[in-house]
Amino acid sequence: MGESRSALENYRTHPGMDGADGRRLLKIGELAGTSLLQVGVYTGGAVRVAAAVLPLLGELPDSSVRAAVASGRLIMRIAADQYWVVGGAADLAARLREAIPAEAGCITSLEGARTRLFIEGQAARAVLNRLIAVDLDPAIFPVHGFAQTGIHHVGGLLLKVAEDRYEFFALRTFALSTWEVLLDAARPFGYQIALPENKT
Repeated sequence: MGESRSALENYRTHPGMDGADGRRLLKIGELAGTSLLQVGVYTGGAVRVAAAVLPLLGELPDSSVRAAVASGRLIMRIAADQYWVVGGAADLAARLREAIPAEAGCITSLEGARTRLFIEGQAARAVLNRLIAVDLDPAIFPVHGFAQTGIHHVGGLLLKVAEDRYEFFALRTFALSTWEVLLDAARPFGYQIALPENKT
């Protein structure tokens, strides 16, 4: 099976832009090759799914605003009956499908349906504060905090991965428009375009 082309392919040679003071305070880019799985839990199947995935993922998180970190993977509870698993071995999806009883839950690969963007630098929070309706104060939105929110009326998931770095999982069909909105909001601060980073 061939690797899908990035929705942002034509932007990889973009030169970036200096900010109002001549500096470039931001780096904006895409994380390619992201492993992204959704664990769905059917009605009445929560206990069985939790037990089935325990050897592979550890305990599923209860929090709907803070990702759990285990063995290099992030696990986010995006709904009462849905979890996202970011990262992991290439065979993780197959192993989870084998472990979870078919009547209790399911695994869906979302790699081809989402584009993982990132923005980092000392002005990253200021840019995002212009675009989303989420309080990004570090006391409220710490590292590994996440929120389902929108950028310019397009829904996605925002994840804080470091003090000055955020990632946004955008629907692939809206990745280009989301990217353009990010660049426009970053203009006053200056930015450079990062080469695609491979992240599993």
